[in-house]
Amino acid sequence: MSDRERRIGIMGGTFDPIHNAHLTLARQAYEQFSLDEIWMLPNGNPPHKRNTRQADVEYRIDMIRLAIQEIPYLKLCDIERSGQNYHYTYETLQQLNKKYPDTVFYFIMGADSLFDFDQWKEPGIISRECILLAAVRDHHRRGEIEERIRELEEKYESRIYILGTPNMDIASEDIRKALADKSEISHLVPAAVENYIRQHNLYCM
Repeated sequence: MSDRERRIGIMGGTFDPIHNAHLTLARQAYEQFSLDEIWMLPNGNPPHKRNTRQADVEYRIDMIRLAIQEIPYLKLCDIERSGQNYHYTYETLQQLNKKYPDTVFYFIMGADSLFDFDQWKEPGIISRECILLAAVRDHHRRGEIEERIRELEEKYESRIYILGTPNMDIASEDIRKALADKSEISHLVPAAVENYIRQHNLYCM
C-alpha cells in the first residue's frame, strides 16, 4: 500500500432495507472522488428517527452484507451497532479518525441535509472531522445548493463538494409498504436482500 492517506467514503443510514439506489450512490461517490473504499454505516439508534419503528439492527446489518458481498470497494462499518441511547455523527467521526489517523473520511449526505445542517449535533466538529459530499439529484436546484455550501463553508470552515447522482426515486419506506401490500420489490433491491427479507418475514404487517 502506498504511503498516501486513504480516502474512505462513509455512507450512513438506517438501511431499512438497503436498496439499489444506496448502491448506485455509493458507486457514484467511489468513482467521482477516486475513493479507496465506501463504508456502509448502519445506524443502530439514530436520534432523528427516535419515534420510528425499524427492523432490528442485526437484520439490517445482515442485509447490507448480502447486498455488498460481490462489490469489493464496499465494506460494512458496524461502529454504531450498539444499543446505546443515540449515535451522533460527530461522535462516530471522532472515533473513526482516532482509530484510523492516516485516513481522510468523506461523509456522504443528501443535499437537502445541507439546509438543516445547523440543527445537527455539533456541525462544527463534523466539519473538522470529515469532507462532506452532498448528493444532488435535482440539478435545477444546483445554484441554490451551491449558495448554501458557500454559507456553510464560511460559517464552519467546512469542506463540501457536490456529488452528482442519477435520479433514482427509491425509498426504503416505499419498499416496506410494497412488502406489506404483497407487491413486487425485485426491481428495487438486490436478489439476495429480497430472499433474506422473505425468509425472515420482515416488514410484513
